Amino acid sequence: MAFRDAAARFASGVTVAAAAHNGVQHVITATAFASLSIEPPLVLLALDRAGQLIGLVRAGGHVGLSVLSAEQEDIGRTASVRGRAPQASVDEAPTTVAVTGAPLLLGALAWFDCEVESISEHGDHAIIVGRVVAAACSDGNPLLYFARHYHRLGMQLGEVGANR
Repeated sequence: MAFRDAAARFASGVTVAAAAHNGVQHVITATAFASLSIEPPLVLLALDRAGQLIGLVRAGGHVGLSVLSAEQEDIGRTASVRGRAPQASVDEAPTTVAVTGAPLLLGALAWFDCEVESISEHGDHAIIVGRVVAAACSDGNPLLYFARHYHRLGMQLGEVGANR
């Protein structure tokens, strides 16, 4: 499909979205994530309406977003496997919680702990606006997703040998 192929040409970071409710947790890989507002601090996340995570997000009222580092490709791959059932704990990686109780991946390049501000449905996805109640970041390089494959940053513009 031309639309899907064209959309795959937009490079993005790789985010793992996670939620927990009534002793059950689930994580998925999500690339449809963006910062929405600085004041108040809001983020936007699009989730498949038919996926398992959206039900936990609706029920729990929160979502944790972990931006993967270049060293976490295996977590991205595992969390992207469809049909995995929510479980009592996140098996994909060690987690912690901040404020809301949403799982946040240890070792992530950054994370955002969010309360759900709104959910609207458009096409086959639900768009979640999350109010960030806690966030943190660390040094490192991001894991990138482009043309349906994972990538790492190359040389930066201005470095010796970089194409101009």
